[in-house]
Amino acid sequence: MYTAIYVALFVSHIVAAANDLQLLFRSIAIIITFQTIFAGLCIHLLNGDARHARLPVIALSAGLGWAYASMTTSWTIGLWMLCAITIQILTEKGLKYVTPTEATDG
Repeated sequence: MYTAIYVALFVSHIVAAANDLQLLFRSIAIIITFQTIFAGLCIHLLNGDARHARLPVIALSAGLGWAYASMTTSWTIGLWMLCAITIQILTEKGLKYVTPTEATDG
């Protein structure tokens, strides 16, 4: 489900950019940014295992950093990756003893 939502948003932001819909483009870019940075939490909220975001979060955050660096090589790409990986680790530690059903029962 996470992947389907991500792909739909990604395609939508490309269409918005191609049609000069700046507000829509920026809104979708913000959603994609949050979905990338909080990948583990998003997967957990969709009743999945947050650990499944471990490897994808590295690639997604690198792509996010690349986009925010105007598609050029920059040291800021590493910052995006570091931020996403740190949040992923903290999310996994925070959810270590919480199952998806426990998180929604209450």
